Amino acid sequence: MLTRIYGTAFETQEELDKYISQMEEARKRDHRKLGRELDLFSFSDLVGSGLPLYSSRGSFVRRTLNDYVEEMQFEEGYTQVWTPQIAKADLFKTSGHYDKYKDSMFRVVSNFSDEEMFLKPMNCPQHTQIYAAQPRSYRDLPLRLTDFAMLYRDEKPGELSGLGRTRAFSQDDCHIFCREDQVDKEIDMALQMTKKIMGTFGFSYKYRLSTRDVEHPEKYLGDPKVWDKVEKWAEEIMIRNKIDYFQGPGEAAFYAPKMDLMATDALGREWQLSTLQIDYVMPERFGLTYTDQDGSQKHPVMLHRAIIGSAERTMMILIEHFGGAFPVWLSPIQVAILPVSEKTMAYAEEVMKKLEEQDVRVELNRDADSLGKKIRNAEASKVPYMLIVGEKEAESNQVSVRQRGQKDLGAMTLAEFAGKIIKEDREKSL
Repeated sequence: MLTRIYGTAFETQEELDKYISQMEEARKRDHRKLGRELDLFSFSDLVGSGLPLYSSRGSFVRRTLNDYVEEMQFEEGYTQVWTPQIAKADLFKTSGHYDKYKDSMFRVVSNFSDEEMFLKPMNCPQHTQIYAAQPRSYRDLPLRLTDFAMLYRDEKPGELSGLGRTRAFSQDDCHIFCREDQVDKEIDMALQMTKKIMGTFGFSYKYRLSTRDVEHPEKYLGDPKVWDKVEKWAEEIMIRNKIDYFQGPGEAAFYAPKMDLMATDALGREWQLSTLQIDYVMPERFGLTYTDQDGSQKHPVMLHRAIIGSAERTMMILIEHFGGAFPVWLSPIQVAILPVSEKTMAYAEEVMKKLEEQDVRVELNRDADSLGKKIRNAEASKVPYMLIVGEKEAESNQVSVRQRGQKDLGAMTLAEFAGKIIKEDREKSL
């Protein structure tokens, strides 16, 4: 009988110690553990594997991520659209997903029809039909569509892992239909949006230029000459933007090369988040056209763009990156108010009301526990700020401020504290 043994070796004790430390820190930051402890999300055997359930706090984090990305997109001229979560097989046959991706798609069975349908695993095929619904002129382009929709992929059970790999997820799936001469400007704008958001998260990153596997051309659709052109073009864009990148042969989508952002978290681990793709294949397969300035009919270029990609995976990365201690703007509860005793409960409620009037997310601890226990509970919940309210604070109309993981900040008026936390929230400070 053959027994296979795996091991990890290190050249120095220092490298081994570093590895052990990283593994221990990774266990502490495991998003599945923190998700339970912080009441962010759960899974149910009755619902099914790979199908996360979000509590109110987890739903807040997820929604805030979505809102942040959408707000930035609207500022850049994106139009929000909506598409159904199922579609006929004919749509995916035309796009190429039926032949290249069908094994990862959920079939939908009708009680009244034999028509083959699927839950959508991505938005691009349906977005082509929004474009096709109206005649388009060169003046109408670029057309920027955004659709933060639920998507479904039939992942193998052994590949499912917390929020990192799920069967149901949402994605900031955007598609830009543009003229060829508009591609550079659109991608430059998308790269700048991505840079800003990664800075907000505190991620360092580099890009992977995901190209074809030249030894297996059967994996890809489209003219090889067009692939050559687009792969070269994508590389020139990254060089022009002074982007740190590396080659990823064989990592392309079946219809286009990709510029994939690989973010590095606090533990030094790499994750793919954003993607940009220059697609000539789908517009041609769907017969999408626009009337050019000279009256001729031309195919638009279709840019596929996601900044954070799967909101589930991004949430997983952020939970582990911050160790569950989200910055103020992303924290479901920003302030825990801790009255020292029942005598100061009325003042604590007044403080809560005034902060809530300014849209600060507050939780008032009404338990009859000691102040020490209340502080420990707030620390365990990773609330950014604690306001300790005793008789002295009530008499002086102030609050004693304690910041998460740090020493006391001392006494402040409520107006001073509100100004501080509102500024942090608005600026999305880390």
